[in-house]
Amino acid sequence: MASVSFKGTTRFYAGVDRPAVDGLDLEVEDGEFLVLVGPSGCGKSTTLRMLAGLEGVDEGAVWIGDRDVTNLPPKNRDIAMVFQNYALYPHMTVADNIGFHLKISKVPKAERAKRIQEAAELLDLTEYLDRKPAKLSGGQRQRVAMGRAIVRQPQVFLMDEPLSNLDAKLRVQTRTQIASLQRRLGITTIYVTHDQTEAMTMGDRVAVLKDGILQQCDTPVGLFGKPANLFVAGFIGSPAMNLIPSAVTAEGVSLGGRTIGLTPAQREALTGSDVVIGVRPEGWETTSPENGIPVMVEVVEELGSDQYLYCTAQDESVEQVAHVEESAEEREAPHTITVRTPGMAPWQRGEKLGLIPKPGSVHLFDAASGERLPD
Repeated sequence: MASVSFKGTTRFYAGVDRPAVDGLDLEVEDGEFLVLVGPSGCGKSTTLRMLAGLEGVDEGAVWIGDRDVTNLPPKNRDIAMVFQNYALYPHMTVADNIGFHLKISKVPKAERAKRIQEAAELLDLTEYLDRKPAKLSGGQRQRVAMGRAIVRQPQVFLMDEPLSNLDAKLRVQTRTQIASLQRRLGITTIYVTHDQTEAMTMGDRVAVLKDGILQQCDTPVGLFGKPANLFVAGFIGSPAMNLIPSAVTAEGVSLGGRTIGLTPAQREALTGSDVVIGVRPEGWETTSPENGIPVMVEVVEELGSDQYLYCTAQDESVEQVAHVEESAEEREAPHTITVRTPGMAPWQRGEKLGLIPKPGSVHLFDAASGERLPD
């Protein structure tokens, strides 16, 4: 086991104006489960492949433990990788797939059999050892790919969207198994996903990337509670945080007829005359339309334990900031304010209500720079 360090790591691709990964500085502790997350094309898979040695490093360095592995071939890095498409040999049994690397490494047959059996027991694959991959379900194939990585006893596990081919129910089950297994083995793991739910439920820490640049790396609670900028605020959380622009006045900023005061530190951090107010769906209290931001309920989404109200503001001064993951068509459509209420609440489509942010639920961002204002 070992720590992993990216030190100013940069990767360029020919014919592309900006680097795929730009000056990445990131430390992964020994035994940590770190998740890389971000929209498509943000550089997360490139980061993983640079660590694996499958992509070159144009600037900076990559370290595993006390070794600079920047220019080492993949076979000398002591890593094991789990791919999205499983990459199993169809003509081999489960046991042969799991033990293939051990065989070509000339590990003695008895030792090989022991390690295959241990991995199979960890992954509940014992009864499938004599089967071919074609006779397995998607979840079982993914566990075989995991077993092949485990038997190598590497310093670092690398996982590149390993659950994306599974259905929703199996994804939930398998991600729990992977997180539990990693904690039992204690092997440093870097996991790439575009699914923020996976990131937030699995990782000890989560690193958010955009356009090849690290935006924030923190615990799931830290990312959710104190997003560093507008991108992280809009990306982390489902449904996304409501982002509402407001002008700064001598009194502070206004939201739904109420003034939110700014501290001296917040005013000093401002680079312009506008801020963006962030309120998560669960951060609203409902009241009568005249006592808060007047909105109309357009859609009621009932989930049983929770209910989401998708509302349009009736006050023209209240606009929504477009979220980063929205398409051009969605950005042109009227933006909604999302409200989370207890499940089975009696709200109806077309109903009017007022919204007030709960105490402590307001996040403030500089509209010009996008950075979070100090608390």
